[in-house]
Amino acid sequence: MDPLIAANRLPELAEGAMRNALLTGLVRGHMTPRALVDDALIRFERAVGRETPGGVRPALLFAERDRVVKELRGFIDGRLCARLAALHRRDVVAVGRTAAPFDAIVRNRRGRCYAVALRRLPKDGRRLDILRRMRDALGSVKRTPLSGILIYDFATGVAKVLLNDAGAQRVYCDLRAS
Repeated sequence: MDPLIAANRLPELAEGAMRNALLTGLVRGHMTPRALVDDALIRFERAVGRETPGGVRPALLFAERDRVVKELRGFIDGRLCARLAALHRRDVVAVGRTAAPFDAIVRNRRGRCYAVALRRLPKDGRRLDILRRMRDALGSVKRTPLSGILIYDFATGVAKVLLNDAGAQRVYCDLRAS
């Protein structure tokens, strides 16, 4: 694979691997740091193997692997991971395709449902467009009334909560990773 194409494609594969590892851990109710990191790395390497049967340059692969470990450790050390890990299995309403367009839908202690979106958000103007599309999707989920969206940015380690206040969405707070 061309190094330029791989440099653009590897972050997408890594993000998908991290997201799938976290969602699998959430469903199983077993979110230990080692298990999450190992699962994400295995998923990432399998995705790279499927995508590029000829292989990629080792420097690109190892740089992305290091980034996966760093970003997952940032998530694992944060409050959002602790809150998600504390959920009972019955409080995980939907995951994956059943939670589309989000990654998961969970119920808090008060019985309110929130969507969870785990992404690497770009640092330019596309970030606002992505947040706007997520906010618009908040009202489009008909099967489960949502109180808001928890958005975690792997790149910065910041979690944001977009609340749904009877049609008026606003940014409520930032949950810092540390």
